[in-house]
Amino acid sequence: MTTTAEISFTDPYIDGSWTSGGEARRPVRDPSTGGILAEVSVASIPQCLAAVDAAAGALPAWSQMPPRERAEILQRAYHLMIENLDKLARLIVLENGKVLADALSEVRYAAEFFRWFAEEAVRVPGDLRRSPSGHNWIMVSHE
Repeated sequence: MTTTAEISFTDPYIDGSWTSGGEARRPVRDPSTGGILAEVSVASIPQCLAAVDAAAGALPAWSQMPPRERAEILQRAYHLMIENLDKLARLIVLENGKVLADALSEVRYAAEFFRWFAEEAVRVPGDLRRSPSGHNWIMVSHE
């Protein structure tokens, strides 16, 4: 079973690094015992704004990355979730009080989104349609 000592990342992760937390901390409790599993940072408003700015700043490079590379990153996320299935499920059990079988299903379900979108990343759809007049073609490209 996961222990409090194993829950080590409790501060905000912003722009590629763990930051020192905000001034406030909040306990995460085990619903079955009421005991504290960990105390996590409550991000400050400046930290939240920094996270949004970091995400916006990452968008241009992400959108210029070849679809195959984006797909590989998403595939890696899927594989990491599956490799850590038991650990992630046990955290869900501890935090939410779910039974282990449900938590395992939840992690698998979430991981499948990464796999699905990894496969879709290389198949960005587009359409070629006739214009309403029928004289021209309209090309639709999704980004």
